[in-house]
Amino acid sequence: MERSREVPEAIKRQVQQTEMICRSFLFGLGFVVKDTARDPSYLDNHLLSYTSQDYLQSIVALPLLVQEGIHNVCRRELRFVLEMSIKLCSVQQQQYAAAIATKVSTLKATLDSTNISMQKQLNLHLLATSEIPAFHQEVGRLYGEVSGYVHLTQGQILERMALVDQGHTSGNESAADIEVLNKVIARGLACSLVFVLHSVPDYVAGDLLVQRNGDSLSWFFAGSKFISLVDEHFDYKHERQARIKEIKRKRWASVWF
Repeated sequence: MERSREVPEAIKRQVQQTEMICRSFLFGLGFVVKDTARDPSYLDNHLLSYTSQDYLQSIVALPLLVQEGIHNVCRRELRFVLEMSIKLCSVQQQQYAAAIATKVSTLKATLDSTNISMQKQLNLHLLATSEIPAFHQEVGRLYGEVSGYVHLTQGQILERMALVDQGHTSGNESAADIEVLNKVIARGLACSLVFVLHSVPDYVAGDLLVQRNGDSLSWFFAGSKFISLVDEHFDYKHERQARIKEIKRKRWASVWF
């Protein structure tokens, strides 16, 4: 829908932030796809070779939905991306070398489940063992937040009533509304990336996050605690040893969500 008034600069900045978050996710996903595809069997046995198209559609849609004030649909797309990432990780960890057709037929229960408790059975070895419970909690919180917009509920109706009464109809959200939504998008996509990185060989995460001089990758998701924990997993690499204290300091100074 077209806005009937000039869009305030504060809203434009928040929409630009949404776009930047989504571009960063697509950069990371694109790298993972290309690096994993160096394996000749990738197209035959990795579910990401197909689900990457679903990621692309959802992530490209998010900034458009935010811009047009279609925020609940944005949350539903985010739920889909998070759920897809959990299932992708689960399927690949259960039968990594199997053909995709075999995975789809034999792991139907995993793919059809609406229960994300399967995340607790995943091998999240790129995270420090002590941090895995906090990651599970974050995923559970996020899933709860965005699942509230999938089905019509009393809570959703009451929230919509309050927003409409305040003049916050679709297309008339404030910059603060979008800022809050951007934080949810950032958290959701960071968690999704953690699952994606656990669905591929370890070297892929290392190739993405560790630069040739040992530095951590400078990108939006360096601000995520959980992506930074994955980055920390690779501190053993030779190219980091001479500057490990500096690398650690910079890494954790950049974390804000």
